[in-house]
Amino acid sequence: MSNPLADQALARSVPDFSRGGLGGTVLVVDDELPNRLYLKKLLSSYGCEVLMAPDGPTALETVHIQRPDLVLADVVMPNMDGFELCGAIKELSATRDIPVIMVTAKGHIDDLKKGFDLGAMDYIRKPFDARELVLRVGNALALKRSREALARWKRRMSHELELAGAIQQSMFSDTPFFSKSFEIRVKYKASMDIGGDAFDVLDLPDGRCCVYLADVSGHGVAPAMISSMLKASATELISSFYERGPAYICNELHVRLCAAINNPAYYATMFMALYEPIPKRWVCMNCGHPDPILVCGEKQVPFPAGGGGIPVGLALGPDRPYDEGDQTILEHCEKLKMLLYTDGLSEATHHETGEECGEENLRRFFSQVLSDSSKVEKPEALLDLIESENYAVGSDDCTAVVIRMTESSSVLLETEIPVDMDSVSMVCEKMEELVLTHEEEDIAARIRLVAMEHAMNVVEHSGLDASSAIWTQLLMDGCDYRLIFSDAGREWDHALAESVNFELDQYAEGGRGLAITNVAADFVERYRRDSRNVVSYLFRRQSDS
Repeated sequence: MSNPLADQALARSVPDFSRGGLGGTVLVVDDELPNRLYLKKLLSSYGCEVLMAPDGPTALETVHIQRPDLVLADVVMPNMDGFELCGAIKELSATRDIPVIMVTAKGHIDDLKKGFDLGAMDYIRKPFDARELVLRVGNALALKRSREALARWKRRMSHELELAGAIQQSMFSDTPFFSKSFEIRVKYKASMDIGGDAFDVLDLPDGRCCVYLADVSGHGVAPAMISSMLKASATELISSFYERGPAYICNELHVRLCAAINNPAYYATMFMALYEPIPKRWVCMNCGHPDPILVCGEKQVPFPAGGGGIPVGLALGPDRPYDEGDQTILEHCEKLKMLLYTDGLSEATHHETGEECGEENLRRFFSQVLSDSSKVEKPEALLDLIESENYAVGSDDCTAVVIRMTESSSVLLETEIPVDMDSVSMVCEKMEELVLTHEEEDIAARIRLVAMEHAMNVVEHSGLDASSAIWTQLLMDGCDYRLIFSDAGREWDHALAESVNFELDQYAEGGRGLAITNVAADFVERYRRDSRNVVSYLFRRQSDS
């Protein structure tokens, strides 16, 4: 029976919480019923939902079913004492975040240590003061709510960063770029979901092309947003002012970044190279970025000295800090290979020694990758090699861009094929004849088969009219033959193209029955870039097997 005087005394003895009370669900575990009833009445008066259990096993079952916000457990109980109960709760990932307060008459330091070692968050000694108990319970519940709110915030932020990273990744395409004079491949690895590196390859009129690589200072959301803004601005400026050269473009980009950021902590190192087909040269601008690594033939050559300037967006010096004299000219070299990279590669630290990879090791690794004909994706192979050498690739944003000039002697055929069957047949026959001059009968037959299958499907299913053309290039590159096609027809379903087989060639119904090309070629790459379908077929020569 309730005692009004006792209830009033109890109410006066405990702190006055806010109108909402303690809230939360508390499981009281005690083998003595009077203790359980007292605690239930006390905590219920402060807004708690109170569950009760007379022993450890019952409490453990309740914890798994009800998932209370707090467990208030007596230490001395038969069968399973409070220590064992606490250990069982903390052992499982599903329940280990539930706080446990031990209620005990024991005051020895070893007993306290044992409980804390098992995961208890607090102790209340018997006989307890009602004010103290309510305070400790309130603190435990508030701490749990704070942790849960923090966990929810972390999950939400993680999801948003993952989404932002996916959006950012879609802005920075690492799709290979093929032209009649060179190919460019990119590998990008962000240290977080979002990154501060920016890069692009822009196909420009009259055979020109611009490639750039930038590295925004710092890590996190701000550098990622700056890199995205840099990319958008650079694309607009390059497309509008490529005829004025890299120095002019970098000046305009510098002005935009300084105006938008207005923070000396944020800037971007940048290397930009503009290819001019006449007279076949790269016009380069280095804005505080590491110089590229150059290989001409089989020999590494130094990057020409004298050019360069401050990073773009760095609020120092004049408003437009670059002039044409800062540009560096790379004259034509058919066997030129150029590596652009961000310092995440050269500054990658060794897992054991802590030493940085450094430029010399990077040069050695680059030469090693170039000499391996089995590695088509050179930038990806470079990052893999650095990582295999026990360097921590990924602790910073890492981007590698490899430009490989096409040797004129390696080009067996380059032409625009009219979109009609007769033209396709003639060109494919010519390809076979050219390969046969090198006594490669098996490859000659496979190349003609793949070329016919590919080009005929473009004719029949791409939606192109008779005024359009299919660009193709046949190369003999060392121990390999490379066959490249590009057309402006409707977009391919790449996933389906790579999964089809002879028994069920569903892709043929969709427009391009290319199952046979997946088997006849040794390596196939299919991309959609700049509103064009690009496919590269690789054929290994028998002498390379």
